[in-house]
Amino acid sequence: QIEIALQKRKSFLEKVIEEKKAMIQNSPDGKLLFRRYGNKVYYFCRTDAGDTTGKYIKTNEHAFAAALAQKDYDEKVLKLAQEELHHIQPLLKQYEKGQIETVYDKLQMPRQKLIQPIVIPDEQFVRDWQSVSYEKKGFSDHAPEYFTAKGERVRSKSEIIIADTLRRKGIPYRYEFPLKLKGSGIIHPDFTVLNIRLRKVFLWEHFGMMDASEYSEKALERITNYEKNGYYPGSHLIITYETSSHPLRTKLIEELISHYLV
Repeated sequence: QIEIALQKRKSFLEKVIEEKKAMIQNSPDGKLLFRRYGNKVYYFCRTDAGDTTGKYIKTNEHAFAAALAQKDYDEKVLKLAQEELHHIQPLLKQYEKGQIETVYDKLQMPRQKLIQPIVIPDEQFVRDWQSVSYEKKGFSDHAPEYFTAKGERVRSKSEIIIADTLRRKGIPYRYEFPLKLKGSGIIHPDFTVLNIRLRKVFLWEHFGMMDASEYSEKALERITNYEKNGYYPGSHLIITYETSSHPLRTKLIEELISHYLV
C-alpha cells in the first residue's frame, strides 16, 4: 500500500536526517577542493569562501581529506532528505485523515443502513469475517480436553497460549477453519488469522512434537504442500514449533503477532 511505503520512507528519511546532522556537527571546518596534475590528484582545504586555492592537504593527512569529503556528501544528502520529507509529510496527512473513508463513519446509523460504502469500516469488516459459519474438525472420544480463556476447545496447551494471545492482542482468528488444497483435499490449519490493517489472511500452523520422527515427517510434508499451493512461510504462512526440550516461547508468539498481524 502507498501509505505503508510512505511511512517507511518517512522513517528512513528521519533517520538519515538525524544521523547526518550529528555527523556534520562533528566534522572539521572547511571545504574540500582537488586538482589534477597529470595522473596525480592533490587535495586542498578551503576555510574562507573568498579563497580560490585553499591550503594543501599533505599525503599523510588522508583522514582529514576524507572527513571533508564525507561532510560535503552528508550536507548534500541532508538537504535532499529534508526536501523530500517536506513533500512526503502533506501526503501522509491526507492518508491519515482518510477523508473519503470517514464520510461513511460520520453518517447517522439510519443513513448508513441504506448506503454501500466504498470501503467497509474495520469493525464491520472484522464482524463479517468472524461471523462466517463453518464446521470444525471433530475430536476423538479419548482426546485430552484443552480450553481457551473464551471456552473454545483446542488440541494442546500451546494452542491455548496462541489463541489467548491472539485474543488479547485483538487479532481475529478462526480455529481449524477448513481449507481446500491441491494434493491434500480439505485440511484444517490450526489458526486462520486476519491482519486487520492490511485485511490480509494468514495461516498459522503450530507443530508441537517435532522431536517425534513420524510427526516431523508429516509436518514437513504439510509445509511442502502449503508451498506448492502458494502459501509460503513469511508471506501467507506463520509457523511455530517445539520439542519436549525446547517448548514454545510466549515471547515468540507476541513477536510474530507484532511482525505479521498488527
